[in-house]
Formats: sequence, C-alpha cells, structure tokens
Amino acid sequence: MSNINYFSEYGPLELDFDPSKYKSASGAAKAFHKALTELAESIGLCAEYVHLWNPEKASKMRNTDGWCVCWDEGCFEWSYGTASDINDQRGFANWYAEPYYSFDICFHNA
Repeated sequence: MSNINYFSEYGPLELDFDPSKYKSASGAAKAFHKALTELAESIGLCAEYVHLWNPEKASKMRNTDGWCVCWDEGCFEWSYGTASDINDQRGFANWYAEPYYSFDICFHNA
C-alpha cells in the first residue's frame, strides 16, 4: 500500500491514502477526505474542519469545477507537496490533484 508522507510542525505524518486505487476524481476525493479526517483526529485537531465539496459547491466556494478537500486548520501549506505526491502515485488514473490554496486540494477528471 502506498501512503502520502510529509514532515510538518506536528512532526512526520503519514496519510493512509493510496491514490493508485481510485479511477475517478470523485472516488479519490472522498477517500482522501476520509484519510485526512482521520489524520486530523490523530494529531488532536478538529475533524469537523476537514471539508469535502462536490463540484457544484466547489464552484461556489473556490471557482473550480472539481471535487475539493479543504483543511484550513491543517498543517502549514500541506496541500502543495501532498498534491504532488498524489499525482506521482496515482498511476494511469484518469484524474489528477492540484492545490487551490495552501490548504485545499481539488481533484479533477482528466
């Protein structure tokens, strides 16, 4: 199983998310949201601040047409390296991830 790992102000963190398992942006975003919620709880942060927005809500909140996972209480600039790692590990899936701000990642179908 592949995991997303990075160093943060909370120390080294491992996100239990394997991008290669998902064939669509929606499936990846939902699984990523679940993994990020579990990570937030494990480091003592409020899981209620990890949001999942479908494309309709994301277009209103972020002016993007993809699925969006937002964690504005999260680690400093967590989305930049995380989105890059997700794309490196997604294999040949027909979707990709990109940071929108430093605290959210949008998942788009390719």
